[in-house]
Amino acid sequence: MIYMTDETSKYFASGFGRLLHRALLLGLLVVVGSCGSPDKPMAPLFTGANPLAGTDLSQAPNILLIVADDMGYTDVGAFGGEIPTPNIDALAAQGVSFTNFHVSTVCAPTRAMLLTGVDNHRSGMGTMGIPLPEQRDQPGYSNRLNDQVVSIGRLLGDAGYHTYMAGKWHLGSNERQRPADRGFQRSFALLEAMASHYASGPPYIGTYFLDHEEVELPDDFYSTDYYTDKLIEFIGEPTADEQPFFAYAAYTAPHAPLHASPEGIARHQPTYLQGWDILRRQRFDQLKARGLINKDLEYPPRAEGVPAWDSLPPAQQRIEARKMAVYAAMIDNMDVNIGRLLQHLRVTNRLDNTLVLFMSDNGPDASDVASSGAWWLPKALMSLADKSYHAMGTADSYVSYGLPWANMGSTHLAGHKGTGTEGGIRAPLIVSWPQRYAGARISHTLTTVVDIVTTLLNVAGVEHPGDHYRGRPIEVPDGGSLLPLLQGSGQEVARTAAAVGYELYGGRALFMGDWKLLAQRPRHGTGEWELYNLANDPSERDDLAAQIPKRLAAMENAFQDYVNRNGVIMLPRGEEAQRPSIWGIIKAMWAS
Repeated sequence: MIYMTDETSKYFASGFGRLLHRALLLGLLVVVGSCGSPDKPMAPLFTGANPLAGTDLSQAPNILLIVADDMGYTDVGAFGGEIPTPNIDALAAQGVSFTNFHVSTVCAPTRAMLLTGVDNHRSGMGTMGIPLPEQRDQPGYSNRLNDQVVSIGRLLGDAGYHTYMAGKWHLGSNERQRPADRGFQRSFALLEAMASHYASGPPYIGTYFLDHEEVELPDDFYSTDYYTDKLIEFIGEPTADEQPFFAYAAYTAPHAPLHASPEGIARHQPTYLQGWDILRRQRFDQLKARGLINKDLEYPPRAEGVPAWDSLPPAQQRIEARKMAVYAAMIDNMDVNIGRLLQHLRVTNRLDNTLVLFMSDNGPDASDVASSGAWWLPKALMSLADKSYHAMGTADSYVSYGLPWANMGSTHLAGHKGTGTEGGIRAPLIVSWPQRYAGARISHTLTTVVDIVTTLLNVAGVEHPGDHYRGRPIEVPDGGSLLPLLQGSGQEVARTAAAVGYELYGGRALFMGDWKLLAQRPRHGTGEWELYNLANDPSERDDLAAQIPKRLAAMENAFQDYVNRNGVIMLPRGEEAQRPSIWGIIKAMWAS
């Protein structure tokens, strides 16, 4: 076994090591456009007169947007999980839990839609990774936020909000692409998709920017703690006015590599020695008890490839429990840090008038690189990680938790991160605004990540400028406002289009009310259309395509409208994107 030495750590922090790191991150489906040639001075995106200047924000709330990374649907207590999350649960106890909220299957497209309200194909994230030849140089496939969208940070900042961001960016890293260039007045950002949660560790050392300057990490850095420190610092800085703030807490927990304190891991380990079968059933029963799913829903079987817990030898059970304990400790720690943020707002008398949103960017990650490796992670680099049992969760380790625990995280939903099934694209969403909405409520209405921008503008009293902004044509948001659902005065979300579409890597879906049209890529399905009624079948077990051909045809037509409207460049039917070689990754990096 090879361990990460001081010399190895220095190598990965060196210029060549960083170059190799960024090339490898491209293979890990990181933004191609965020790497490549050095920065060249570029003019600011928005130079015209500010039409939002002077907006009356006297009745506008503060806004705190919190995003977890790769977290399963039932991983928090409010959504049925056994991991202690009292601060997140408190938000649900005085807010609205959205059970039918949809995102993209992977992180960057979700974040592009979250911050712009524009479908990922029009905001620049039509794919994540190296575009196919027919996608390359197309405006929707820049692999960064393109110049045709304006972020919620920019709009709220131009209206008078103070805007802050800390955590994962993943939407471009060159000049004019970073948070400081996209409307965040103060920011501390990891530019790539992932990194060690500590200041060192195999195999990734991230690129971090404080506002406009690249910075090194302190020796005691731990991602979730440090991001929270920075947000509290930004929010607490004196300002010349009493204007509200918009703060974006983009945590990287619990994204792999799984890193947590020894104390946190030890605290959770006994729970997971019970195994995924018992705990998944408990989560399912909690979903019913809390009214989050239909009480008549049948308990779905384990996903294909998940063994019965009792079939594992004790030594393997111990290893598997350890993986999940590290993951649980990360979520526990994230909740503690959310509590720190809320307490800061409480003691400064700002919490009651703060709209707080908590969500995950996609479903749980089913990969297990420690045992099976991964195409994007060369074995030579993986060998740098300490794979011993007691090292799990330390800075020297690289741990991910695998399909069985991801299946528990999805619970009653099929699939996981990377799939268009509900386990991949349905996420928990909790919205709390104590001053306006008291008491816990549940909404089963179809909602989507593109609805967030319209909602935030709505509650802030800021008018979206339309198709031009400050001297530049821009895309208009697709989503509707969740405000009627928050107020309890509506049952549907009014959007521009009647159907909600999704596409990534050739996987595709369309939602119309309770109905879902789905086609999975060959790795996960046949590539042919399937049809489900999610009200009765959220587990997507009963394909009704052959039984209801008229509805199937109507939804196929609606999906084609989605493709045409958003400039989606589809893969040939039944195919999927090819995995790039490391050499192809490096060539694409230099070409971008």
